[in-house]
Amino acid sequence: MEEIVKELGNKIDAFKNETVSKAEYDTLKAELETLKGKETVDKATFDALQTKLDDLALTVNEEKQTSTKQPTLEEELKENKDKLKAIVNGQKGEFEIKALTNRASISGNTNAFLLPDIGQLGVKARALYDVLPKVQISNRANDNGIIKYFDWDEDTTVRAASVVAEGGTFDESTAKFIERTMPIRKIGDTLPVTEEFGEDSAFASAELDRFLEVNVNTVIDNQIINGNGTGQNLTGLLTSAPDYTPVASGISGANIKDLVRKMRTTIVKTRGSKYNPDIVVMNSDTFDRYYLAKDLDNNYLFDPVNGTIAGLAVVEDNNMPDNQLVVGDRRFATIYEKTGIVISEGLVNAQYVEDAKTIKARKRLCMLIKVVDRTGFLHCTNVTNALTTLAS
Repeated sequence: MEEIVKELGNKIDAFKNETVSKAEYDTLKAELETLKGKETVDKATFDALQTKLDDLALTVNEEKQTSTKQPTLEEELKENKDKLKAIVNGQKGEFEIKALTNRASISGNTNAFLLPDIGQLGVKARALYDVLPKVQISNRANDNGIIKYFDWDEDTTVRAASVVAEGGTFDESTAKFIERTMPIRKIGDTLPVTEEFGEDSAFASAELDRFLEVNVNTVIDNQIINGNGTGQNLTGLLTSAPDYTPVASGISGANIKDLVRKMRTTIVKTRGSKYNPDIVVMNSDTFDRYYLAKDLDNNYLFDPVNGTIAGLAVVEDNNMPDNQLVVGDRRFATIYEKTGIVISEGLVNAQYVEDAKTIKARKRLCMLIKVVDRTGFLHCTNVTNALTTLAS
């Protein structure tokens, strides 16, 4: 009996430095002490403890076989310190570091590769602004914030030239001019920030300037198309361009190409010496009605060449209302602007004691189509209805 208990005790002690838990080890030791206190031990009790020891031995053995101890980086460097010294001193040599040196091995590691930009918010693309001619006005110009120009007074101007018989009296024409003005408007935006934000987050702070600039440009792009000229609004393209009146033309299956061509013809038929319409302005949905049009066999009708319709460049500007378009000669629509967008900083109300400031972006401009030049543009207010009329 003593020999059996001693043998079991040796087996249990062999697990002390192995990978078994303390609870498992203590349980085995407790069971062994119980056996020691008995004069006789039945075979079932002995077999049960022996089975536990065999199973535990098998588990420990499997763990040894399936796991290899990975040396630490410090251990690897100590082991190869002589080779490392030789390499540092310029001698040839190499050694392999097998230690697992991943980012998880560094406690509290927050290092990362910082991308050099900030994700941008999407806005409508610039289109009409980019294709119109621009005139820069100096901030030092004594212009009173007004564009002044002279037009022919078309309502009172009379062209009286005619065929004259020998000895006959020449007719008399009437030429009158009228002075007109267009105010330069201001578009701007502000954003309050703390001083610490500018000092400690220069990367993001610079992006806020860009944010304000985009905000101002977005309003400009909308105003040069939709501004109604009242209050502080710009006088935009839709306010300046005369409305197109379609005429029944018997065009079978009339489409947007037919409409654009007819609008162009209306402009040049009586004023072709002056105008050569070169753009058609519409939004993406209206353009898709042209681009995606198919015949009865499901073949596309058009293959736009260089983004043109009937020879006119398409200005795809999504500030244009749907189901509308404008045909015109862009030479006669000019943007007058005072330099670029000005970014400045200042203090508002209690910001000085709050250690805050306000970033401001502003731009002054106007979009001018002289009254006498407005006949170089036509605005179709309803594409669907116009196509119906052209087809009738």
